Amino acid sequence: MFVTLYELWLGQNNDPIYADEIFTPVGLITLLFSLGLAALFYLILGRWKSVFYRTSHWVIMLVVAGIFGYGYALWFALDATDAEDTDSYMQGFGGVNLLYALIYFFVFSLLLKRFSIFAKRTPF
Repeated sequence: MFVTLYELWLGQNNDPIYADEIFTPVGLITLLFSLGLAALFYLILGRWKSVFYRTSHWVIMLVVAGIFGYGYALWFALDATDAEDTDSYMQGFGGVNLLYALIYFFVFSLLLKRFSIFAKRTPF
């Protein structure tokens, strides 16, 4: 599933390590991290105090998800390929993973906001 999602935007790489060893773990960890951030925002902070319900707090969590998505993709790809520097394909992979992290967080926000006490209307 993740191989198809990444190759949709990036195209195939000549090095099969991306499809075999990089796309699936990075996609799964990004998905779980975005779920964890959304759960933290809506199920913990959104039930704890009426302070953490603003859209600005939600945007901060969205940015954290995006930064994690980009950084984790680059780190994992560098480690798996034993490269010393990133190349354009790795940078593109980081950007696409950032995009997917934002999408996952947004979708999980729509699913989890109904379980919050104070953040039911965040982000809209």
